[in-house]
Amino acid sequence: MKHAFVDESARGGYLICTVVIAPEDLSASRQALRKLCKPGQQRIHMTSESDNRRREILSEIDGLGVAAHVYQAELGKRSQRVVRDDCIRAAVPGLIAMGVSRLVIESCDQDRQDRLVIHETLSKAEAHDRLTYRHDRPASEPLLWVPDALAWAYGKGGDWRRRTRGVVQGVIKV
Repeated sequence: MKHAFVDESARGGYLICTVVIAPEDLSASRQALRKLCKPGQQRIHMTSESDNRRREILSEIDGLGVAAHVYQAELGKRSQRVVRDDCIRAAVPGLIAMGVSRLVIESCDQDRQDRLVIHETLSKAEAHDRLTYRHDRPASEPLLWVPDALAWAYGKGGDWRRRTRGVVQGVIKV
């Protein structure tokens, strides 16, 4: 069963990016990503990288063989939390349909609410036995760097978005 890694971006609305990877590719992908870290750097985070590094990171991600989906919503008068919940509710059934059995979300101050929304969504789909989920810190899980990079690039638009085309398989408006 496949694994998925999720991060968000609040640029030009709100979006979450899900990255799906086969279990047999996990180790090699983590290793390739760790090699991108500069000495003393614990993680890759697109907001703190130079444009040349961003291009290098996106090029490496393009070669990993992962598939990503972007769930995008306009904020309007809704809070980021409400929109995040809507994006998670849309993403979870899609991940289950793709054969994902393990979901890892970047940990933040919203973990408790995320767990409630995921639990509710799995209950509605009668799928608690098909998907496990947890939150993790990007410093300890390099595969969380992938949705961070893709969400950043997709949200930035222009040439940055173009660089995600080989990996982003679909964009779902929520």
